[in-house]
Amino acid sequence: MDTAIQQCVNEVQAISAVPDIMNTLAALTGLRMICVAHVTETSWTACAVLDQLNFGLKPGDPLDVTKTLCEDVRDTGVAIVIDSIDDSPVYREHPIPLMYGFKSYFSLPLFRPCGAYFGTLCGLDPHPASLNSKTTVTTMRLFAELISKQLKPVAGAAQAAVAA
Repeated sequence: MDTAIQQCVNEVQAISAVPDIMNTLAALTGLRMICVAHVTETSWTACAVLDQLNFGLKPGDPLDVTKTLCEDVRDTGVAIVIDSIDDSPVYREHPIPLMYGFKSYFSLPLFRPCGAYFGTLCGLDPHPASLNSKTTVTTMRLFAELISKQLKPVAGAAQAAVAA
């Protein structure tokens, strides 16, 4: 793992609220896999993981970013919240849920305080879950904002984010 990615993993690991956020989201949503990931154009790296599915993912582990929905969140800056893949006209036939076998999913963007994109707060489960209630979506968004505000600003990143 390169030094910059290891720094991102360490940075998230240093945020003391992250384990409580992941446990609370698991309890609120019923999802058994919650993760904070650093996502770039070329990489996806787990920074913090709550894995009650024995998926085998741990902090520092990479996934092929092109085989994640987090890539879509990075590209658009817009959250994805899916109660049931089977009921989603957009994701029903999408290869990513089929590959990983999940039915419910959320991914919210994380931004550094300077506005630069960092990654996602995401969760999934092989069973459908009710994620789109106002309370659940608001809670997920607030937790994503809390994590975002505790990330370190990166020098020059604000200019790069504005230019992008």
